[in-house]
Amino acid sequence: MNDQVLLSATLIALLGLFIWGKIRYDALAIGALFVLVVLEIIPANDAFAGFAHPAVVTVALVLIISQGLKNSGLTGLVGKLIGTRTFTEFQFLVCLLFIAAILSSFINNIGALAILLPITLNICQKMEWHASKFLMPLAFACILGGMNTAIGTPPNIIISEYKATISSSGFNFFDFSYVGIVITLLSILFIALLGNKFILLRNTGSKTEHLINLKGYLFEVSVNDGSSAIGMTLYKFKKQAGEDTEILGIVSENGSVKKVQNNMRIKSGQILVIKTPPDDIGNILDVFGFSIPKELHSFDEDDLEEIEVMITPGSRLIGRKYEFFLKLAFEELNLLGLWRKGSRYRTRLTRETFKSGDVLLLGVRDLDEEDVSNKIKHLGLMPLRQRELQTIPSRSRLLKGLIFFSLSIFLVSFNYLSAAAAFLLCVLGFARIKIIDSNFYREIDWPIIVMLAAMIPIGTALQTTGLSDVIAISISEYASNLSLFWILFTILIVTMATTDIINNAATAVIMAPISTGIALELGYAVEPFLMVVAVGASCAFLTPIGHQCNTVVMGPGNYKFTDYWRLGLPMDILIILVSIPMILFVWT
Repeated sequence: MNDQVLLSATLIALLGLFIWGKIRYDALAIGALFVLVVLEIIPANDAFAGFAHPAVVTVALVLIISQGLKNSGLTGLVGKLIGTRTFTEFQFLVCLLFIAAILSSFINNIGALAILLPITLNICQKMEWHASKFLMPLAFACILGGMNTAIGTPPNIIISEYKATISSSGFNFFDFSYVGIVITLLSILFIALLGNKFILLRNTGSKTEHLINLKGYLFEVSVNDGSSAIGMTLYKFKKQAGEDTEILGIVSENGSVKKVQNNMRIKSGQILVIKTPPDDIGNILDVFGFSIPKELHSFDEDDLEEIEVMITPGSRLIGRKYEFFLKLAFEELNLLGLWRKGSRYRTRLTRETFKSGDVLLLGVRDLDEEDVSNKIKHLGLMPLRQRELQTIPSRSRLLKGLIFFSLSIFLVSFNYLSAAAAFLLCVLGFARIKIIDSNFYREIDWPIIVMLAAMIPIGTALQTTGLSDVIAISISEYASNLSLFWILFTILIVTMATTDIINNAATAVIMAPISTGIALELGYAVEPFLMVVAVGASCAFLTPIGHQCNTVVMGPGNYKFTDYWRLGLPMDILIILVSIPMILFVWT
């Protein structure tokens, strides 16, 4: 069978599985790579060449640098800049979006969000503002800022390195800024003046001092001897506990969860799986004589301070169960509850598989202990509430960190060193001043790295098999009578649609050779075609799965899947109207 047909079938299947979303991106990419090696479409010797590709190395180094800048005290500095001032809602929104865009221009998108999300939640709580007004705009601003530089987002890194393989050099560090900054500025103004009114605000319940208002946490409680609930039907229990509390199941002797009916009666010694808001769990334990099972905590409930943390896309817990959490947390962290957007729980807390975006309710002895903070960081968890704005641990280290980072930017901007070499120098500098430690590899989002490393040989196969040329020629036949504007418009629309359903890095890898083939077939320069792919691959605004930032704010913002297009669609239209004229002006 023709290699082009086999490659096409594999890519179609891969994209379909990406859209399905039930299997991890990195596993799918590795699986597709394995199939193509077995079919001898990709030579076995080239299968792992992607791991040494400059784009992959650069993405990994940027992730380490992002964490190093956070460790240097950047979070505390930003916290002081924002948290110590008095704003109106409009002023705060504008300030927040500009800071987010600036940060994400130079550090990883999700890293910028991790800095600003807790600060935003703190201020919203303090000022009694609706957090939903700010969190989706914050996520979008972090995505927008990535368009501004060669390291702001993986698609830009990929596009720059791809151009270097087909020409004498890649894009310079600030080449993306000519278009990206205009898009960012106009988009921020649009969101602040008009776009935020498109966000659907939902009632999040009563305000609390430390916890965000997520309903439907999964808890396990033991029915103690002497409990007032013994002999009570589940129907009566629900009436007394409140409409937000529900018993989902009873744990059997073998550890499975049995479904329940309203006429069932509660017995002493049972372990109940209940769903309730975190603010209500303490009252339920006291009123009904329940307790948290000993297997979930190592000290008395009275000693616990509670903190809500989110599992970030790079967390070590993703795909793992409670046993893994227990192994890493030791006795510092106790898992009390789990919240997951849109899921109805039918299993024990100890048997749930953790996913990105899950929110965990943790019990700790003292939130101020350094061991607690280190453990949360080690697990890849993002606190959703910070009791106080972080201080800057060392102004000297922050200054030195910024100097090392600025030096690497200078070396890349003026082509003294390649991006990979310059950022490796920066990482070594960070290690020297101890803002990253010997375990820096933990800061790398390995699923993204593995997926990208696997996709690069697949993208290369598009060229070596001639499939990208076939696609380009087919499209060119229809586009030959179109102006350059409408050709770029079509590529931009296709890229935008693709990046909303699959990873943006994968989108860039697939679309770069196709758009280049169209340019060469029609006799145009490749720069505007590659630039339009870079812009389109970063425009993941229509769904919560299109970008990690969108996924992270879904829970705290109380958003539904369909909420994103309300603001995202006008954003896409604005970017289309702005980006193509700018690309034509700058690159033709």
